[in-house]
Formats: sequence, structure tokens, C-alpha cells
Amino acid sequence: TDAPLTVGETVTGEIDWERRFRNMQGHSGEHLVSGLIHAKYGYDNVGFHMGNDAIIIDFDKELTPELLQEVEQEANEIVWKNLPVQITYPSPEELEALDYRSKKALAGQVRIVTFPQADVCACCGTHVMRTGEIGVIKILSVQKFKEGSRVEMLCGSRALTYLRDVFEQNHRISVALSAKPLKTADAVERLKADKEQTDYRL
Repeated sequence: TDAPLTVGETVTGEIDWERRFRNMQGHSGEHLVSGLIHAKYGYDNVGFHMGNDAIIIDFDKELTPELLQEVEQEANEIVWKNLPVQITYPSPEELEALDYRSKKALAGQVRIVTFPQADVCACCGTHVMRTGEIGVIKILSVQKFKEGSRVEMLCGSRALTYLRDVFEQNHRISVALSAKPLKTADAVERLKADKEQTDYRL
């Protein structure tokens, strides 16, 4: 708010739906990636930040680009299946028998979010209703972080905006080097080699 609220006053709030939906897409995509990595490899998500530039997830073990490429493919296949996301509030007895992800011991009523074929997790965040609403999941990078790995990724509209910007950058390089869009890396390598030879001759 732009000013303090008066205690006891009735106020009306309004959701910034565009921002909320972007966050729902990102948070839901993170569930798919973290859940698949946990289910396939037993690695735990030990940190999560949803920033304006990217989603950052920290894992307790080292991950390779090749492993993450497989996870990205599998996560997107679940997106394309458009599966319903399930929100449940199990009884203490049901919760005791349930295998779910959680970062800490929980007491009282627990909210369980289930992404079919990917994740069962205790979570109080906002999520899409069906996996298809995530749109697309794109893992940007992975690097060693402490004893594990830090992964950067984007989902939905943020991923589309990023890929559009990358395409525009590559298009400009393609035009400048007279190279086809999928051959720009080869053209840059040739240009770099030519420059090194010229520098050596000079």
C-alpha cells in the first residue's frame, strides 16, 4: 500500500492477475522439476526463489546439464498432457501414510499439492489448475553451489518472453554474419578463428 492501513477499517484488495498467473506458472513448473528430480534421483530441493529474471532452485546434490535436459523434456511432456492439479487436506492418519515432499516437520492441517506423474508436496503457494496452463518449462543453467547445484529456469509467459528475446538476438547475429539462424555459432567460430589469424599476422 502507499500508506498505512487503519486498524479495524474495511479495505478492498485487488489481485494483479497478470503477475499472479506468471507466479502460478513458475511455481507450478518448479514443482514438476523438483518433484521429478526427487522421484528419479532422490535429490532434495533445499532452496527456492522466484525472482523477476528467473526461478532459482538449489538442490543438495550435483546435477549435470544432460540430466536436467532429460528432466526438462519429461516435465514438458507432463505439461502437454494437461493433467489436473489436485489440492487435498488429508487427515492426520492419511498424512502419516502419505509419501510427500516437505522441507520441515509440519503440525496441524497440512495442504498437499499433487502434480500427477511428478510431485506430491506440502505447499501453501498458488498453483495452476491444470499442468497445461504452465505453458512451457525452460531450464536456463546449472552450476555447482555449495555441496549441490543451483538451477535457473523459466516457465510460461516469462519463458516465452525470454525465448523471444534470445531469438531476436540470434536473428541480428544471423543477419550480420549472413548465416542461417541455426548456423550462427559456426559462423561466430569462423569469425573468431579469422580474427586470431589476423592478430597473429599483425
